[in-house]
Amino acid sequence: MRRTLLLAVLALAAAGCPDDLAQRCPPESLPSGHYTLTTTVVDTPDECLVVRSADGGPPPKDGSILLSRESSTDSILCAGNSDAGPTVYLIVANSSVVRQTPLDPDGGFTFLSTQLQAPSLCSCTTDVNETISGLFAGGGSSGFGLGADGGLEPQPTAINGSIVQTLSNPDGGPCLCDIPCALHYMLGGTPNR
Repeated sequence: MRRTLLLAVLALAAAGCPDDLAQRCPPESLPSGHYTLTTTVVDTPDECLVVRSADGGPPPKDGSILLSRESSTDSILCAGNSDAGPTVYLIVANSSVVRQTPLDPDGGFTFLSTQLQAPSLCSCTTDVNETISGLFAGGGSSGFGLGADGGLEPQPTAINGSIVQTLSNPDGGPCLCDIPCALHYMLGGTPNR
């Protein structure tokens, strides 16, 4: 009875049309590269696991709440000036969340999600906080900047990083997992156009 954690935060199981993703760039930004994002689960001591069954019996032999150890999806980077200054946006297929981070000329990024509530295989409603951090590759000696009309220049040649999704139980109700817990992933991105 394993199913995927129902996170609206990052749906990395399905692909979308890159042109559709470009239409979701914020108005003050321009597309700055289409990428296939691949995530790989990293087992950690705080991993979200089913540790009890709903009927009070023992947990399943494999308590993982994740169906797949690795998944891929399409994404796009957009960049432009916002009220906060030069900004890079990450838009992922099948996710309504537009993540943003300040432009770092050295290529560093940290996309923080807003807290979302999502049902999970832990059989309780959880608050999910997500941090995607890492480095864009390909900036060379001059680094990354915005073009005259917006857009990231040069476009990154790869995305390397990690994702941490932390789950908490705001209602304090019974869960089949020991919460708080987290899901950790390695993240890689390659240009797909």
